[in-house]
Order: sequence, then C-alpha cells, then structure tokens
Amino acid sequence: MMFAVMELIEQGHIQDNKIYYDDALKKRFSWHFMRLKQGNDTDSPFLPFFHLKSSGFWHLKILKENIAKFDAMRSATDTKIRKLVDYAYLDEQLFKYLNNPSTASILRNALTANLDTLEEQYSRWAKSIGKSEKTIKNYIGALKNSIPNWLNDAGVTKQSLLSISSYYEYENVVSKTYGVMEFVEKDKQGNGMYSAAINSYRAFLSDVTQASVKQDIDNIILDSTISETQKAVLVNTRIGQGRFREDLISHWRGCAVTQYQNYSFLIASHIKPWSKSENAERLDPFNGLLLLANIDKAFDLGYISFNENGRILISDHLEECQILGIHSNMKIVLADQHQDYLAYHREQQFKQ
Repeated sequence: MMFAVMELIEQGHIQDNKIYYDDALKKRFSWHFMRLKQGNDTDSPFLPFFHLKSSGFWHLKILKENIAKFDAMRSATDTKIRKLVDYAYLDEQLFKYLNNPSTASILRNALTANLDTLEEQYSRWAKSIGKSEKTIKNYIGALKNSIPNWLNDAGVTKQSLLSISSYYEYENVVSKTYGVMEFVEKDKQGNGMYSAAINSYRAFLSDVTQASVKQDIDNIILDSTISETQKAVLVNTRIGQGRFREDLISHWRGCAVTQYQNYSFLIASHIKPWSKSENAERLDPFNGLLLLANIDKAFDLGYISFNENGRILISDHLEECQILGIHSNMKIVLADQHQDYLAYHREQQFKQ
C-alpha cells in the first residue's frame, strides 16, 4: 500500500494529504502486489487501507454520519471502505518527507529493505522486466558466487554482490571488478554474461532506490548557473511532473503506444536520457513519450525502441516480452521533431 501511495504522490495524483480509496490507488496497489506477493497472498487493497490505522502514521477520516457503523465493523471489505471512509491521511511530517524527492527515495529504500532479501527482490524485479527463470538463475549465481569469489581472490571484497543495497557502494565495488583479470577472462569466455549480470543488478538498485533521480536533482539544486525558477521547472520535470508532463499529455492524449488514457498510470519518459541531454532538451516535449509503466521500463532500459516510421523494435535481449504486454505490431505516430531523439535512442540506448 505504501509503495502505491509513494508512486501516486510522485505522479501528482495525490497532492494534498488525502489518500482516497479510488481506482488509481487500487490499481497501483495491485501492480505492486503482483510484484511482491508471496504464497497465498490475495489482492485485497481494502485490508491494508483499513489495518494500517494501527501503525500510528496512517489515519482514517470517517464521515460523521458513518462513525457508528464504522466503529461497529468487525472486518473490512471493499464495499465497507468505499461507503464509510472518506479518505486516509498520513502524519503531516511523513507526508512532507514523501513529497521531497530526496527524502522520499530514502524512505522507499528503507521500505524495500524491510520486505525480504535482496536476492528475492532482485529476482522478482528481473522477472517483471521479462527475464526468463534461467537467465535470472544464471545472474544470481554470478552475483552471489562466481564474481565474489574472483573479487575475494584479488583482495577486493568477500561479500556477495546481492548483499549490497546501496547504489553508490555497489558502483564502488563493481568499478574494481573490471580490473580483475580472472573476471575479464571468464566474462569473455561467457560472451559477456557476467557483465550483463552486473549491469542488471545495477539497474535494479537504481530503480528501487531512485539513485539517478536523486543525483540529478542534487546537481540541479547545486548548479549556480541556473535560476531558481528554472531549477523548480527542471526538478519537477525530473520527477515526472510539471510542464514537461503536461506537454506530453497535451501531445499524446494517452499512452503513445497503446492510447490508454488514464493519466494516473502513464509516465513522462525522456527519449534521449536526462543524463545525456542539455537543459533545453530536458524540457522539449518532442524528447518525450507518455508511456504505461511496463513499456516505459523496457524503453528506459533499452529493450525496445522505435524506427523512423514509429514501428517498435524489440531487442533479442528482452526475453518473454509477451509477459510485459509488448508485441511486434506496436507502433507510435511520430512528428519530424521526434526523429533526432529517437535516432539517438536507437544508436546509444537500444540493446541490439
């Protein structure tokens, strides 16, 4: 439930400290539920929406005329929550933290760390982006055993790479990996499988900690050459809100690929990555696609792109793409101004 709330705050769906039990919340809950469920867990968002009130930070606003019925409740149901509860709200300080991109990323990381082992989290994440069970098993073996053994022999570290939860600590460790001769030789023999495993776990850490977003925002704030007004615009753009997102909604009128029109589920995605763009390019709506989350993730990671006619290109590295709802008949309608950005994406980001 808290993952769903965090995401809806980031997307601007929740702006005031009022969390309504609406379709947007339930759908984002279901998406995260499918990502994190264990055993016989059931997709019942009304249960955490009700029972989180015992946490001390989650509160329910009950309409005065419903207080007696609410107090008489013995169990929560979807119907009862919709009829009796006006909205939920968080402790004011927590809500402020979740609205700050820097502190929100820390809280998300802490929440993720408390779910289960990083290995289990990584396995679910890799499966969610279309990796096969065989590939995931190979990557986990490399990250947990093979690569740490070579690093240990070279005197770098003894720890499993799957035990590292900090993006920056991970970067520090793996930067030394490419100087270990045994790794270089084995990676060459394995056609780059070990490098692929390292890159995959890096993408996982970046995703769950939002490390790259936090770093970009810090860079904006510390840049003395940018006015305070432009800083605000760029920060809002980086977290998918503000004018850039509004411009993409105005242009695409829904998901650029599927035409799905519930904007709560659409992500404002840069074609030429933020880190590679100039400030003007970062704000240019023709450097953007409005995409459903699954398509955005595949595009961001370079597993799909689009040719000059808008026809989708699917990388051979994207296994079981059908699970993600991605198929070869997909296409987008392009303007001339999109072409240079997509050419960059095909040349620099797309995994051939």
